[in-house]
Amino acid sequence: MAMPPRKPNPSRPLPAINFEQTQAAAFLPRLARPAWRAAHQRAAGPSLFGAPSTDSHSPGSANAKESAPGPRPTRAATSGDPGVPSLLFTGPEGTGREYTAIEFARALCCENDPPCTLCTAGASTLPDGLCPSCRKVALWEHPGIHLVYPTPTQGTGESEDGDVTDIARVLDEKRLDAFAKYRFSRKASIRIARARATIARAASKPFESPFDVFIFHDAHAMREEAQNALLKLVEEPPVHVAIIFITSNPEGVLYTIRSRCQQVRFHPLKTTVLERVLRDYYHSDEKLARRAAAMAQGSLVRARQLTEQFDDSDREAALSFVEHLAKSDEAWAVGQGLASGRGANRESVARFLDEVSLVFRDIMAGDKSLYINADLAPRLSRLSKAWPASHVPGAIHAIYRARHDIFVRNTTIDATLAGLFLSLRRRALGQTGRRTHGLERND
Repeated sequence: MAMPPRKPNPSRPLPAINFEQTQAAAFLPRLARPAWRAAHQRAAGPSLFGAPSTDSHSPGSANAKESAPGPRPTRAATSGDPGVPSLLFTGPEGTGREYTAIEFARALCCENDPPCTLCTAGASTLPDGLCPSCRKVALWEHPGIHLVYPTPTQGTGESEDGDVTDIARVLDEKRLDAFAKYRFSRKASIRIARARATIARAASKPFESPFDVFIFHDAHAMREEAQNALLKLVEEPPVHVAIIFITSNPEGVLYTIRSRCQQVRFHPLKTTVLERVLRDYYHSDEKLARRAAAMAQGSLVRARQLTEQFDDSDREAALSFVEHLAKSDEAWAVGQGLASGRGANRESVARFLDEVSLVFRDIMAGDKSLYINADLAPRLSRLSKAWPASHVPGAIHAIYRARHDIFVRNTTIDATLAGLFLSLRRRALGQTGRRTHGLERND
């Protein structure tokens, strides 16, 4: 559905943020500008942007009746028109995919060339000079940008507008936090009724916009029949239509859809990007932003959660563990792993392992000015003497590998932690690659 008018409640305009996604930054602008200029060239009547049209089909000309509004031609019937291919944005959650899709849509619909510049992150008001189109995008109410989210099923007899209320809830939250992810209490999907509504809208002339841009979030949650219904539109969209699928699981999208899309890959965000967004957009404390960015594994969603759930006791537990590990024997390491994993939940284990990896990261940095835990510099300096510098990168890798085993391979927590702690203990002694009791794997 198109971005609906906002409710009269506080909101933050969409900010200008550079997520430093190299493929998107290199490819999308080169795609948007030719399509933008082609939209101007084929516009009938007075320009969509207020300038007089030189088209021979403008109102008042002899051919005015022939150019009456109606379904636009497909690209097959408009040879030479660059158009916009259907796009598939893939990558982990929290890497700027949705924001980039909306920014691309804004560039297509903007009234200026080059496109307008949005407000800086954290600003509460729109900058001067924004065109009306970009102003609507910044306030999440553009009629030509149609955002489709998975919504809870409504049972049999679903109507084309049955998901409007749920999508409006998502957008209300987006207006308060552009990167928020709305969670429904029931299983959500994109249904065939919404696919049919998209096809019907794409067949008509855009309203107050040169393009209709359809952005499908979590496209892997789209039902198979809905994907099949969209296949013809994806393969041969009208010249005024752009379609973007966003997914963290491209295998969940039918091959017939994937093969007809230009794929744009998104990678985990740089720590500096996360830190900047947390500090400038969310106004997080600089120290907290730095810690959360370092622990977030490139995901803005996770970084935001870490700033909200930060507990200094986790950091102290991790530092104390590393201190004891350096001066204890292997039996203590194995016993501590078994005891820590028994009855623990995966979320708490993940937080602990992230904190331990940060301690090792500071040990590896060596320079106090580079410490994330700068207030613990004396203790970290003592630890750096107990751990051979050449073995610290392997220790960090072992931690990430254990985290992957627990969350992806679903290994038992106690056995995985026992093997990890034993491996870390041996690294403190400068020993690697040995097996003991089947708990440690070769590096």
